[in-house]
Amino acid sequence: MSLACTLNGPLNLSVEQLPPQEPGPGQVRLRLGAGGICGSDLHYYQHGRAGIFAIRAPFVPGHEASGVVDAVGDGITKVKVGQKVAVNPAHPCGVCPACRAGRSNLCEKMVFLGSAAIFPHIHGFFREHFVMNEAQLTAIDEDVSLGEIACAEPLSVGLHAVRRAGEVLGATVLVTGAGTIGCMSVI
Repeated sequence: MSLACTLNGPLNLSVEQLPPQEPGPGQVRLRLGAGGICGSDLHYYQHGRAGIFAIRAPFVPGHEASGVVDAVGDGITKVKVGQKVAVNPAHPCGVCPACRAGRSNLCEKMVFLGSAAIFPHIHGFFREHFVMNEAQLTAIDEDVSLGEIACAEPLSVGLHAVRRAGEVLGATVLVTGAGTIGCMSVI
């Protein structure tokens, strides 16, 4: 069995035992290395919703994570057992017009782990083990901590925002919000 932090509703967390998952072809089972708590995770916990997305059934939150490869399915070539990885929580459909055009970030049917945006909700990373498609993993061979690797997702959001803003070097800018993404955008 694998322990998971399950969010049942506002101010209602429990630790559950989930059956172990085995990776299928093209999949990798990970052991959680570290997980970051996003503002949306806090909203789900405190209010049972993040914006318009309300919890309709118990689910495992968390979408900022690092992991260590625990087992691999057939056809895995980019990662190996024991390797640290950064995890991309976004799972595009691969078939919509945006995906076919190479713009999977604009997928019309995007599934985002650890979110109540769709129903049934898709479990996130606040659990001991989880299975991911190899394409959602980035192998980390450098001497970087699992906690630092878990910051890859919010850092990428901040970097994307700065890139979209254009040339900001030496400019006066306003960053609203002092959460993880806002702080990473400032540095």
